[in-house]
Amino acid sequence: MFMFCAMTETSATHLRRLAVADLSDRLTAPPRQQRGRDRQRALIEAGLQLTSARDWTDVTVGDIAAAIGCSVGTFYTRFHNKDAYFDVLLGLVTELMQQRADAFYADPARESETAAQFIANWVALVLQSFSLHRGLYATAVLGQRRRPGVAGASPLLRLRDHGRAQFAAAMAHRPGWRSAAARQRLQFAPQLLQGVLVNAVLTDPGPLHLDDAALQQQLVVALCAYLGLQMPVKESPK
Repeated sequence: MFMFCAMTETSATHLRRLAVADLSDRLTAPPRQQRGRDRQRALIEAGLQLTSARDWTDVTVGDIAAAIGCSVGTFYTRFHNKDAYFDVLLGLVTELMQQRADAFYADPARESETAAQFIANWVALVLQSFSLHRGLYATAVLGQRRRPGVAGASPLLRLRDHGRAQFAAAMAHRPGWRSAAARQRLQFAPQLLQGVLVNAVLTDPGPLHLDDAALQQQLVVALCAYLGLQMPVKESPK
């Protein structure tokens, strides 16, 4: 049965599954007690929530501290500054997104999907990542433009390149997608999708926005047309 991927867990829920202890190079004083580790995790979760709908430049250290009911001074006992805090958030978010992608590609459901069904579910995966972390995306992309010399070190760019390789490899398992011409189209399809989503994050030009349900459907239509695939039919609920 075809369905768009439903990923209901929040970034904060995923974060609780990660080891956040090894951040000594970016923390003022890594916490030694459980209470300190809980406060550190709460600060990180607050940042993820605040940047889900707000630009990073609009979020202050005071906002972050207020979100968990602590003082600004407490923030600085954990993080050198706001930039160091952002680096922690971006590193964790890219790890979260890679975990989601790995789980998506490892799902046995991928084996029984048609190429078009796979495209539809892949679009849902990528779109949700952009929607959940739009504030971090925008700041990271703008930062790469301002500092092109360090762009290659960005975990977001490494995630992008790895994601393109995963996508092409998954499609290449399907008949008809192993030729040189097919590989060329598979390399460009992620660029089409990411180009639309990056533009939506940075400028939100409309008429469709990241939160519009129709955006996902239209992206699937466009990518299936580009790849020469017949649109998948969504089964009606019984």
